[in-house]
Amino acid sequence: MTRRGPGNPRGVPRWIGLTPGIGLGRVLGIPVRLDLSWFAGLAVVVALSRELWAPAATGVAAVLWSGLFAVAFFGCVLAHELAHAVVARAVGVPTTEIRLFVFGGVARIAGEPADPGDEALVAMAGPLASVTMAGLLDLASWRLTGPPGDLLAWLFVGNLVVAGFNLLPGFPLDGGRVARALVWRLTGRRLLATRVTAAAGRALAAVLVLGGAGASLWQQTARWLPQVVLGLFLWQAATQGERSAVRQELLAGRAERG
Repeated sequence: MTRRGPGNPRGVPRWIGLTPGIGLGRVLGIPVRLDLSWFAGLAVVVALSRELWAPAATGVAAVLWSGLFAVAFFGCVLAHELAHAVVARAVGVPTTEIRLFVFGGVARIAGEPADPGDEALVAMAGPLASVTMAGLLDLASWRLTGPPGDLLAWLFVGNLVVAGFNLLPGFPLDGGRVARALVWRLTGRRLLATRVTAAAGRALAAVLVLGGAGASLWQQTARWLPQVVLGLFLWQAATQGERSAVRQELLAGRAERG
């Protein structure tokens, strides 16, 4: 997922970046930070993955393997965002920051690609990186046994999930940005393209919320509640991205008249 610069979240809820976060240094010259919400994401991943290591590892050992899995998984998310940043830099749009948060990561870019083709390239870079990492992890997992092999195998699955979810055609997901670029190319109207794909993003969000809530009630478990929260997050992101596009269009119109 990508995000535009200061004052324009480009589809990312405003609470992301309200706090300075924890600086991790620079990668390829780009500052990387942990949002405070990241620790909640870490706890959720650890809690949901403790049973993956049985029967080889249980109890404290399982928690440790889950912690290692969570950190490695977010490392893969960082690589996904770096791919966005590198391609954005190649098309002339610098990245001011990459931030990891509860639902993954965001590359904060300093502007919008001026061409729908560039928009599609930047959007596809992340999923392609995730698929590439998945393939390498799958190959490596066959060389190891026990929890280490399981760790690589589950990271393979995790990267496929990240790529697959991001490719769904709802703004502001990467697939939604590719769809936006296509509609933009066909109509010549970026605002219309944003409205169409933002509506698709909200429809996807509604499916996540209703599906997660229904599964939680049916199974009498809180295991599906993160899906509900993710759906609410996606709904807010799609709405804010659409509002941002409207503001940009108005500002561009005023600049042309001025």
